[in-house]
Amino acid sequence: MASGVDTGVIAGFVAAIAFDVLMPVAVVLWVRRRLGVAWKVVGWGAVAFALSQLFTRVPLVQLFQYLLRDELKDSPVFMGVWIALLCITAGLFEETARLWVFRGPLKDFRRWRDAVGFGVGHGGLESAVLIAGMAVLGLINLVVLSQLDPSTLKVPPDVMEQVRQTQATFAALRWWEPLLGAYERAPAMVFHVAMSVLVLQRFVRGGVGWYWLAVGSHALFNGVAVGAGKLAGAVAAEVAVTVGALVGLWVILRLRPKEPEPGPEATAP
Repeated sequence: MASGVDTGVIAGFVAAIAFDVLMPVAVVLWVRRRLGVAWKVVGWGAVAFALSQLFTRVPLVQLFQYLLRDELKDSPVFMGVWIALLCITAGLFEETARLWVFRGPLKDFRRWRDAVGFGVGHGGLESAVLIAGMAVLGLINLVVLSQLDPSTLKVPPDVMEQVRQTQATFAALRWWEPLLGAYERAPAMVFHVAMSVLVLQRFVRGGVGWYWLAVGSHALFNGVAVGAGKLAGAVAAEVAVTVGALVGLWVILRLRPKEPEPGPEATAP
């Protein structure tokens, strides 16, 4: 192992990555077995996340963060507005994708159990690809930067200072901190299911208000978690996420139909 790398932190990253990938697989298989949700439903949940985030919003966010890097660095007010926009657009992009899929590709799969399967596919791809991918990049950066001497770099002083600050951040990591991101995936999965159930009500009960309720709830969920993290640290952010997931679980169970649901067989392709 390279000098300067805390093996406990490395183990934490590896465990987090494994959980980010394997947990969604286990949940999908459990939902399939317990509720009999079709693979098509789970697959469209994953497609909705890819379309609303990986192929659209995430690249746009990266582009604008680069273009606005000086403003974001110099103005706390501008940064606050930017964070609010990130929370709002997350709700708009993801809930609109859910609405579109239930309106079109899954118009024959509008049962409560289908919303659960859709949410699992949506949150599962986020965990296995986006979050696990970010954890892998974090692990690579940790190992590389631990072996790097900033004084040997032929870069501007401000870049060298950023490298030193990042090294200091990694050096201060405790072994359990990478696991916080993995823990967050479980309540995030519950929340994705809850939002899918809410959007489904647009078609089951009627009224566009259900869609807007999901958009607002999604933005609020993200905003509270980010705010708690900035004010009180990462653990506080996970507490906020857990509380949001508990509310989401109540929504899931509250909107579960009391009578057997009609519709296509769950084992349909």
